[in-house]
Amino acid sequence: MKLLVIWNGGSGRSSQIERLRLELAEHPTAWLELDRNVNLSAEIADFIDSGGETVVAAGGDGTVHAVVNELMQIDSTSRPSMGIIPLGTANDFAGTLRISDEIDLAAKALFSRESVPVDVIRIRGDGIERYYSNVAAGGNCVRVSEELTDDVKARWGAFCYLRGAVGVLADMQTYRLFADVDGETFEQLDSWAVLIANGRTNAGHIEVAPHASPVDGLFDVVIIRDGDLIDMVEIVSGNLLGDFLECEQVIFRKAKRIRLRSEPPMRFTLDGELIEKEPIEFEVIPSAIRMFVGSEFKR
Repeated sequence: MKLLVIWNGGSGRSSQIERLRLELAEHPTAWLELDRNVNLSAEIADFIDSGGETVVAAGGDGTVHAVVNELMQIDSTSRPSMGIIPLGTANDFAGTLRISDEIDLAAKALFSRESVPVDVIRIRGDGIERYYSNVAAGGNCVRVSEELTDDVKARWGAFCYLRGAVGVLADMQTYRLFADVDGETFEQLDSWAVLIANGRTNAGHIEVAPHASPVDGLFDVVIIRDGDLIDMVEIVSGNLLGDFLECEQVIFRKAKRIRLRSEPPMRFTLDGELIEKEPIEFEVIPSAIRMFVGSEFKR
């Protein structure tokens, strides 16, 4: 199997890329480091033309996100399979796929079993069409992400996301939400946040969608209604105990499509990518990309 490894020197564990090179030394592998000057579309197209079979994202969720968006531009009949080597700070989607953080085990997963067809979510809006594999987080979740400076990430590692939430919890913004979830409508719903999840965890292995599966043809919709400080304490404590979906402030649905708008407009982050304009529609694309998963992943 011919591989193209796309790696990110800015990822949290990028120093382990040499170890990955050793693990893949016996396999035909091309290496491409992400930077502003790389034409990723052209590089992947050349790789496919040369007989390449699998594109590997070696980095964090941002690297996975970049590769997913490029692969979704390729016709499904010629789309290569995808592997993930988790070298980032959080590696949330790799965790959902049960891919080991150990470099040798993650590399072996590329060859030890067949790839699995994995769902991808497409968003559309005014001038927007993007894809993501893990979680879209909107509302106050975006404000948390904006608190994450490089210094905070370096000091706190995967716990940086909890550190970033400290300044936001005391000043939560309310969004009046209008949503259509597979035909079920919500009007004038005051909310703090919306999460549309294909994977189970976000923001450093925080379990935001415990029932989500990237192979069931559905995504999980989690709407967090606004409230007071006591409500927030219940949601946070519920998250730590694994039952926050049972909180009265949380609306949970499984769906194939959601259309939404809010006042003020709700921005989203898609696996780390900030979408400044409000998305209008989210839709699952079933079995979009064949991906290699960990040995403990269950379909």
